[in-house]
Amino acid sequence: MPRLSLATLGLLLLACSRAAACGGQSVYLEGAFKAGQMGWGDADAQFQVAGSEATIAPQVGMQSARWDTGLFVGDAEACVTLTMPVNAGDVSRTYAGLLFWLTGKDDFYEFVVAPNGYFTVARKVQGALVAAPPIPWTKTDALKLGAGEKNTLQLTIEGEIVTVSINGTQVARLRGQVPEAPSRIGLVAASAPDATSSWTLSGLKVANVPVSQGGAPRAADIATGAAKPPAGCGNGKVLFVDAFTSHDPAWGPKDDRLAIASGEAVLSPAPGTRTLRWNRAFVFDDVDVCATARLTSYTSDPITSYAGLMFWVKDDRNFYQAVIAESGHFTLARVVDGKVLQKRPVAWTDLDVAKTNVKEKNTLRVATKGDRVVISVNGKQVAKFNGDPPRGPSYVGMLAASSPGKTGDTWSITDFKVAAPQALGDDGDSTPPSSRSRRKR
Repeated sequence: MPRLSLATLGLLLLACSRAAACGGQSVYLEGAFKAGQMGWGDADAQFQVAGSEATIAPQVGMQSARWDTGLFVGDAEACVTLTMPVNAGDVSRTYAGLLFWLTGKDDFYEFVVAPNGYFTVARKVQGALVAAPPIPWTKTDALKLGAGEKNTLQLTIEGEIVTVSINGTQVARLRGQVPEAPSRIGLVAASAPDATSSWTLSGLKVANVPVSQGGAPRAADIATGAAKPPAGCGNGKVLFVDAFTSHDPAWGPKDDRLAIASGEAVLSPAPGTRTLRWNRAFVFDDVDVCATARLTSYTSDPITSYAGLMFWVKDDRNFYQAVIAESGHFTLARVVDGKVLQKRPVAWTDLDVAKTNVKEKNTLRVATKGDRVVISVNGKQVAKFNGDPPRGPSYVGMLAASSPGKTGDTWSITDFKVAAPQALGDDGDSTPPSSRSRRKR
């Protein structure tokens, strides 16, 4: 797994926050590990148990994972103490920790630490690690380093909110995608490509989430409340909503280009550049995604300042974008290896359904099913085409671009919602949207 710099991730960390003792009064799993088909699986060269200790020694360059096949959990708190390996090899490539929201060997989240002082929360979907992990590799002072040192990992799951702690210090809190199928807690370890690392994990405990001293569940600091979507959005099963009442680090760190608070995500690209963000914690197959965009102040060039939705996002260099400019122009483009393909699915077109006055709101909707895409603006269909979706689930997101003036532009994104798509209701080829007489220059 690659490492990212601490500067990129500073706002993901809550390094001074102290975690509570592990688990509430209802204990789901504790004590000796039980081997065999009804427990943690059969012992072998890579997995050994002795009382409350499990030793995982993956093959060189490989990862090994185990879980109790008889235990399914919802909201829960899990703790385990791991011992740093003596023979680590490349300390950036060996790691161990906890699995959660595990529905099978190909679908889970993992909270792991490495002997170089880094931790991550990564995710595997349909057998592949997602390109943008919910919490990338991040340096922390909470880890005790050195062969034989012991570190206690603590994981708390409350609905969509996950809190991770190391040695009593809370290091991150994030919003994740709860699986629809029943899920488990497990253990995982990996060896570096140049050595077999033996990790000892002991004292595993899984229990209910304890209540606060006031008797109520501990509140998360990431808002997940749903805002009422505007007219023109889909009515399918809701898969994700962000009311933007507080910053969720899954959108990336706070900086001078992104601020999330008070019901809006404010994107402020530098002059002549664009800012794009997608939620790293949620991936989707077919989607019906909707959001409202508004330019917050006068722009020096209403044609080159635009905002909208990203979909079929693989990473920051490969995605589709559906955007609208303050002038009322709309386009749908594909970005491959960081470059906009010359042939666009929908060329820049001046829409008569677009609202063009400063601070006017325009609602964009993108519905996908297989390779089919239908785009609507303010409740009116403006485009449909067959695209090239990535293999497996992908992300959705938002972006904005500033005109090349002296100060740059600021766009507000609100009412961000992802639903399951309903029937797209068409089988024809691309239909040109209704437009005004003028065109984008």
